[in-house]
Amino acid sequence: MNEYTILSFHAALIVYGVLLMTPLGEGVGSFLVNKWPSTATKRGRTLAGLMFVCTGGFTVSAHTLWMHNKLSEGGSVCSGSSVLNCDGLIGNVDYNTVPYINQPWGLLGMVAFCVLLWIVITVAKEPLAFATPTFLKAGLGATIAGLPVIGLLVSYEIKEGLICPFCTTAHIANIIAMVAFFVLLKMYESDEWAPELKKTRK
Repeated sequence: MNEYTILSFHAALIVYGVLLMTPLGEGVGSFLVNKWPSTATKRGRTLAGLMFVCTGGFTVSAHTLWMHNKLSEGGSVCSGSSVLNCDGLIGNVDYNTVPYINQPWGLLGMVAFCVLLWIVITVAKEPLAFATPTFLKAGLGATIAGLPVIGLLVSYEIKEGLICPFCTTAHIANIIAMVAFFVLLKMYESDEWAPELKKTRK
């Protein structure tokens, strides 16, 4: 199977998550309501969308880790054109190893998105819990902390004149997650977070 066909599966999770978080979410996520009634609300759809985004970020990070391991065996996993080429970046130990901990960036991405997914699921399970704003701030802080990492990896791409589509997809997932956590935090501070409580108070 072509590597870009596989990439489309990771991207599809992220794109669907984004759609759930937009005004189109009520339509594209209608089939989720029967199993997860919370997705009938804007809060629920945003949380569900963020789950899809984090899942896509996790799977594409896992794929880059697989690529790293495959390339270390001397194989080729992402030939592409002269510009769109993963081999030259993921296969380069100097560029695909986290400084100081000497582990592949893909592994760090997997851990990061796994933690983000755990945060989102925790908030979705108990949206009115006392710790909810703390979790949302933690998610926002973690994704903001990912920006310098993205900047470093993009600098490697610029230096080599190459673009790694799989890496870029993971970067985009982090940025989308950052925006989503910011939106959720603002939503928490408004009546949109728990409109059902507002109704019962009237």
